Amino acid sequence: MFTLTYPPKIIFGCGTLNQLKEEAINFGGNALLVTGRSAMRKAGILTKVVNDLNLRGIKVDVFDKVEHDPSLTTVNEGINFARKQNSSVIIGLGGGSSLDTAKTIACLAPQRGTVWEYHLGKTIKGPGLPFLAVPTTAGTGAEITRNAVLTDKKKKIKKSIRSFHMISKVAVVDPELTLSCPPSVTAHSGMDALTQAIESFISKDCNPITDTLALRAIDLLFHNLPQAVENGKDVHTREKVALGSLLSAMAFSNSGLGAVHGLSHPLGAHFDIPHGLACAVLLPLILELNLEVRKDKFQEIAKKMEVKRAKDVPGAVRELLKKVGISSSLREWKIEKKDISLLVAQSKGSSMSKNPRDLTDAELSRVLERVI
Repeated sequence: MFTLTYPPKIIFGCGTLNQLKEEAINFGGNALLVTGRSAMRKAGILTKVVNDLNLRGIKVDVFDKVEHDPSLTTVNEGINFARKQNSSVIIGLGGGSSLDTAKTIACLAPQRGTVWEYHLGKTIKGPGLPFLAVPTTAGTGAEITRNAVLTDKKKKIKKSIRSFHMISKVAVVDPELTLSCPPSVTAHSGMDALTQAIESFISKDCNPITDTLALRAIDLLFHNLPQAVENGKDVHTREKVALGSLLSAMAFSNSGLGAVHGLSHPLGAHFDIPHGLACAVLLPLILELNLEVRKDKFQEIAKKMEVKRAKDVPGAVRELLKKVGISSSLREWKIEKKDISLLVAQSKGSSMSKNPRDLTDAELSRVLERVI
């Protein structure tokens, strides 16, 4: 038995941003556009979206305070702003941070209780405002997931608020919006997507549908990410990477992830390491630990990566990291050995529980020792 949950409508393809205004008008004429502090404005995308919505008769308020690894304080400010403006629909525009912030604002604006309470586990009991998602990076999959990864900066805890009410009403995935992504963002987000696809494929909770999606995502991402990093203006390659990212999200959002994501979240919370970078560095080491319990599936991954044996997969990932300019260590982030026990302790959550092997604290500690 398995259950699949997705947005009611996913629109994919170059130029599909032009359809956003027609989708948004279905949810009222008072939109709150949630985005980051500068990237969308510099790229001209924010101005286009606002103008398109205005021309369709939609009033737009902009909340452009989203930071990397969004904080509960920022999200709370956005919730209060949405209430004050009496927003009828929330539109997230940007990378995973913007989308996670937007979906939380949409979900919690009509609810009682604070975002801190929900971050601690309070159940979201009813629907929120309609949420529309427009990703501008190819990696996180936040446009279709039912969770938002948020950080309590004071407690240094990075984890998800989860609810089926967080699923977007419409996800508009336009690969052309990724053309402005710099090489490092392309590499980090792409490796996040590849990690999601691989962890979904070997997850304890995988199923035949997620396996099919994940395997296709692995193929698309592994073979096209280097070209997307090298030549970011190649729209055909961008389209393949964006499709791989979407398929990866459609897989992991219904299968769960694994130990790579379990460890990546505390690394981000304590050391502000970009999520995709942490995933990329940890991935080959965790794959080596999982290989023995998923040999048949690793052999399928090997075929997609065009290497001969299951045990060649971690090495193939390391070669990919070289191609996209990602180091194999996190030494520059000044993580010390005394930090490891806390990082391991805080890695135990939903993602870690889906890892195909139950890894010991000693094994997880050794992984971190190898990358610091």
